[in-house]
Amino acid sequence: MPIYKYKAKDKAGKIIEDVVQAANKKEASAFLQSNDLTILTIKSLSKKGGINLFGGGISVSEKAAFCRFMATMLRAGLPLPEAIDILRQETQSKKLQEVLFDILFHIRKGENLSTVIAKYKAEFDAVFLTMVKAGEESGTLEKSFDYLARQMLASYELSQKVKSSMMYPAIIIAAMIGNAGVMLGFVLPKMSDVFLSLNVELPPLTRFVLGFGKTVGDNMAATFGAFFAVIFVVILLFLIKSTRTVIFSFVVKLPVISKVMDQLDTARFARTLSTLLKSGVPIMVALDVSSDVLKQPHLKKQAKLFSESVSKGESLAEILTKQKRSFPVTMTQTIRAGEKTGSLEVVLEELATFYELEVDYSLKRATALLEPLLMLVIGVAVGAMVVIMITPIYSIVGGLQEGF
Repeated sequence: MPIYKYKAKDKAGKIIEDVVQAANKKEASAFLQSNDLTILTIKSLSKKGGINLFGGGISVSEKAAFCRFMATMLRAGLPLPEAIDILRQETQSKKLQEVLFDILFHIRKGENLSTVIAKYKAEFDAVFLTMVKAGEESGTLEKSFDYLARQMLASYELSQKVKSSMMYPAIIIAAMIGNAGVMLGFVLPKMSDVFLSLNVELPPLTRFVLGFGKTVGDNMAATFGAFFAVIFVVILLFLIKSTRTVIFSFVVKLPVISKVMDQLDTARFARTLSTLLKSGVPIMVALDVSSDVLKQPHLKKQAKLFSESVSKGESLAEILTKQKRSFPVTMTQTIRAGEKTGSLEVVLEELATFYELEVDYSLKRATALLEPLLMLVIGVAVGAMVVIMITPIYSIVGGLQEGF
């Protein structure tokens, strides 16, 4: 049955916000009124095809804050429903607030938290669900939330570093494209008209550039249409899974990107596996879930077979040694040491921290190398444009001097 979120006032004038399940809005209203509640607002949290509470989704930072809060409240001894209700009232996120309404409703009905969270696969991934389920089964849910908060914060910081390192080159490239558009659409057409009116013999390269600029300037609507059509096609290609996979497979093989992607995947896999093992998840389940965080297709394909090999009695280090184009040798040797000493989850956490720092250093080095290269490209482009445009101007000046 649909779930309705309501705000109502009781006989004492106290404002109550909660959820109620009913066949329709009329029945929900009748139920509330029968309990001597004056309805202020009531709206459905359900839509056709299932509950859709999130819109654009809950951000990683919001989920990390949710986990930190839950760990703190549960460690302080608060019952799970009360902790969720407090967070529901405190959170500023409307999306998270609505999903907490729904979670609270089902928990009060006696359902497990992991069972309710499993309904929101678009928001809570397999790692989140597996750790919550393990925490419930072992009675250490507060520890699971604590580990989840740390894991998500580490992943969030790592992704932010990648985005920050890409910001400067993206701005420079966008500025270059914008300047090229202004030159082609407005400056070159006017210069072309001036040179043509003077009947000056122009060098072939200058004629080509001016002719191209004039064509663009005279057909601005068609040019903009073609530009946006190309952008649309590129976006469409990225939306199609098969083409996106092909493009991604090509990009990750590029020299600098390949190294950074290897480090990123190693850090993600190690931290996720460490977090799951700390929460008491069996290693075969942990390996299967951890493989989902890998981005490179060949690594994900190999990692999907790890749990099967472990079930046959092989150690993780032995499995990694047999794999080609797999994880770094450093990781294999460190895992072997961790398995021998019985501290695999600790070793994996240290590996994750190490490779996260390596990603940071690699991105800084790549950015430091890219900045002068972009400046060089801009300088060459500006210099070429100056030479192309100044050459005919010298011809004009020379012709005028001969006339005198």
